[in-house]
Amino acid sequence: MQVWTTLDRPPAEQYPYWREVLCEAFTALDPVAKSVSTFESTVARKHLLGVTVSEVTSRAQNVVRGVHEIRRTSNEYFFANMQLGGSCIVRQDGREVLIRPGDFYIVDTTRVYELDFEDWRLLCIRIPRHLLVPLLQSPRNSTAVRLHDDGALGTIAGSFMRTVLQCPEDIASVAQQTLINTLVNLIAIALGGTAEAREHGRASIQKGMRDAIIRHVESDLANPMLSTPSVAAHFRISTRYLQRLFEGHDRTFAQMIIEKRLDRCAHDLLESKCGSRSISEIIYASGFNDVSNFCRMFRRRFGMSPSDYRHSRGTPGSRTAL
Repeated sequence: MQVWTTLDRPPAEQYPYWREVLCEAFTALDPVAKSVSTFESTVARKHLLGVTVSEVTSRAQNVVRGVHEIRRTSNEYFFANMQLGGSCIVRQDGREVLIRPGDFYIVDTTRVYELDFEDWRLLCIRIPRHLLVPLLQSPRNSTAVRLHDDGALGTIAGSFMRTVLQCPEDIASVAQQTLINTLVNLIAIALGGTAEAREHGRASIQKGMRDAIIRHVESDLANPMLSTPSVAAHFRISTRYLQRLFEGHDRTFAQMIIEKRLDRCAHDLLESKCGSRSISEIIYASGFNDVSNFCRMFRRRFGMSPSDYRHSRGTPGSRTAL
């Protein structure tokens, strides 16, 4: 992974250096800072075959790719950008859209665009243009379009973008290619893909939907109402389709929820040093509402009671009372 940062430079050098970083890490761009007294900014970038995945943190600025920048470097990419913090106004092809955390969009480097940021954090995926253009019904109508967590295709594509961010660089090239193919299919379908993209993207949609559901479950484990019907309603799918997404895997959807709750409890038992939280507090915080049933399931999964598990992992003096 490559990292560029202004944090180790004197304040007077931070902004000039940042202008160089943007061009080196992404493409020719013209950033104009809204304040240059200090300019703490960082880019962490990794490569997955021909795609680059970056997490960017920076200050308020207006970033332009104009005619001069296009002439300077005529490389052909789409940037798929997800706002992780702050906000951005995106302008391209006669459209203007406000992007907030969780929203994402694409811009095309072959034409002029403008990104007007407040202090921000961004997931930026640079995709060679030739990978995405054949999958879009109308590439020119796909830029500066807000995609978001809509419980459907936007959720699936956005969740998979986060998955790609977490993927290590050193995975096998075959796995990298699968990730990239899935990513471009999901983005294209969310933007209105061609019939061919939708046909070839069925497996991508199913995988992306499954990943999005797992991410949603992990973020909502403390909710005792988390269930097959509630998750199906959130994603606007039937309970039968939700269950079918997990068929052929090593556990059903309901089993997956239970296992993740048990794993969360096991983790929290170890993290709760010296019994700062009681076992019952940990149980209820993980979405269980029946202590005796939980203890039976915990013993079945880990081969011991919660109190023995905490004691066996070396938390001396722990308070084991329920």
